[in-house]
Amino acid sequence: MLLPLHGRKNILLHGLPGSGKTTLVERLVQKIPYPKRGFYTREVRERGRRVGFKIITLDGKEAWLAKRGKGYPQVGKYRVYVESFEKLAVPTIQEVNPGEMMVIDEIGKMELFSKNFQEAVLKVLDSQVPVLATVGYGLLPFVEKLFERKDSIFAEVTPESRDYLVERVAVEFYRPGLFIAVEGLDGAGKSTLLKKLVKTLSQEGYKTILTQEPTNGEWGQKIREHLTAGSKISPQAMAELFLRDRREHAKNFLLPNLQEKQIILCDRYYLSTLAYQGACDLELEKLKRQNETWAPVPDLVLYLKVPLEEALERVSKRPLYKPEAYETKEFLAKVEQLYEESLKHFKYIVVDAMLPEEKVLEESLKGLIPYLKAWEERN
Repeated sequence: MLLPLHGRKNILLHGLPGSGKTTLVERLVQKIPYPKRGFYTREVRERGRRVGFKIITLDGKEAWLAKRGKGYPQVGKYRVYVESFEKLAVPTIQEVNPGEMMVIDEIGKMELFSKNFQEAVLKVLDSQVPVLATVGYGLLPFVEKLFERKDSIFAEVTPESRDYLVERVAVEFYRPGLFIAVEGLDGAGKSTLLKKLVKTLSQEGYKTILTQEPTNGEWGQKIREHLTAGSKISPQAMAELFLRDRREHAKNFLLPNLQEKQIILCDRYYLSTLAYQGACDLELEKLKRQNETWAPVPDLVLYLKVPLEEALERVSKRPLYKPEAYETKEFLAKVEQLYEESLKHFKYIVVDAMLPEEKVLEESLKGLIPYLKAWEERN
């Protein structure tokens, strides 16, 4: 399996009814080249009227999950057939086999009447096998617990994101390339280190490509203009600009190159958004989910740690220096705190950026080489 090295092997899709979650899952099942087990939940219509829902296993067996009528348990107009669901669907996810991928469409109110199903879902999410699942809406304690999991990637299915998510989600299950994001406060030395990394890795026989965020595209240029001018733009509007820039970056550069077995080094990524926009009091978890709907999770984050005072001093010595909107000590103290809190969601290496440049390079390589070796072995 060409799974990413970041370790978050569960992808949970959520979206409003009718957003196309099942269609998306069917397309992903066709695209991802692994043996698969599991089931779909499909609505059944007669003369244009919905009459119920059927469970269809990936090997083509089917049974009613719910049908219009009275009985127990009941969800709205539909009687839920727990016994047939447990007989057909639950066994498809109870047996966990290495080398297989599990598909669960969906984890919703009707399916959750089955305690056996709940136990099977938790077992497979906690296992080593990759899981693609859809999660229903509603104030359900079981579902709310799923959204607290740190080992999962959450992506929201909407009419706007649905087609794009085929490629975006697939790269979390099948990733020939390697993606490393370099993060840290402005002045930590990210750009200097990246140039040295590209040169050194090239000498070692690794072909790398270098990119950055904000990009040089339309939205990236707008971001730079606002930062340089110190515009009084709202935190929400700035977060949206970063998200639009990142969506274009992911679609046009990151996803294609990861599928082409490239090693990508990125100067800043959405961890910066979590830190900087989070420091503007935007909700951290919401920012994370918004960005991970559109942007692939990096295999590794290389974080350059530098004291705040040193970072500010380094930046102030740059030619033609003009302070940007975020460059105050009080604000950057929040940024630093959120950076370090957010690292827990990623595989990461922390490097002391106060070391001499060559030592920073040496320590960075010491952390990177095991990932490069693991990537080579996996391919």
